Amino acid sequence: WDHARYENYFTRARARDSVRTRLLARQASGALFVDSHFDLGDRLRVDVGSRADLIDTRSTAVAGPAVSGATGVYSPKAGVLFRMTPAWGAYANASRGFRSTDGVVADPALPVITAWAYEGGLRYDRDGVLASAALFRMNVSNEQTFDPVARGSVSGGSSRRQGLELQWSMPVATTMHASGEWTFNDARYTRRNIVPEDEGKPPVLVDGLRVYNSAEYVGAAALDVAPAGAAWRLRIAGNWVGPYSPLDEPREVVGGYGLLHLSFSVRWNGAEAGIGVRNVLDRAYPELVAGRRVAPGQPRALSVTVRKSF
Repeated sequence: WDHARYENYFTRARARDSVRTRLLARQASGALFVDSHFDLGDRLRVDVGSRADLIDTRSTAVAGPAVSGATGVYSPKAGVLFRMTPAWGAYANASRGFRSTDGVVADPALPVITAWAYEGGLRYDRDGVLASAALFRMNVSNEQTFDPVARGSVSGGSSRRQGLELQWSMPVATTMHASGEWTFNDARYTRRNIVPEDEGKPPVLVDGLRVYNSAEYVGAAALDVAPAGAAWRLRIAGNWVGPYSPLDEPREVVGGYGLLHLSFSVRWNGAEAGIGVRNVLDRAYPELVAGRRVAPGQPRALSVTVRKSF
């Protein structure tokens, strides 16, 4: 049993001024699920599961009518792992999941957001080397597009996301260790999705266009230098974000960017002191672009940390 109270006021001069919507809402939910796995020999493992959820939402706006809605969701899943050798493994899985739509307490008739997810890949784990590569696909129904600047959203339509995920962690030499992860994602709307009708804008068909704010790729990589027995560690890292379409700009594409980070730490007498620099090259980049509004990214930033264990 969970109980929560939410309040969302507009303010002026840091004082509560007004509120967009006042309502009383209750939401009850329950679920039954079963999950198990079994081995078929020494090399093959199978996972299966199933879950059924029921969600009931009721709300009453101040001086308005009472509204309600109930939704049932069935979510199966299945997976298989094949150990080809002690170091190599291949896997595949399929599952269905869901989450409630934003704004459901104000409009209980809104359907939940559901997604079928599929993934298959290879994994290597031996002698301190861990590497994996996987292909994935996710089909989303009742897609909800969220405006992170105006804090509004619009529901409807569907999308397909598919691509490749890479991950690695391995020693490069006796004193160095490399790690990273990279995701290539082709995210496209597959059915009619409406751009919010702000300022009299007409609805726009976005079939086949990029999903808003979903980058073509995101990645991070790091190289740690720490000689055996030494009290110091140097870390060189970077992260990259690929091109994406900003919210409410279906045919526009914002270019990608990459950032460089450095950190150095020293251990001494049970304590650790470190200094780090993010965005070493002081690159100007957009942290967020939505509706032709830009939130700039963090410039070069210096941090100092000290830790002591007792």
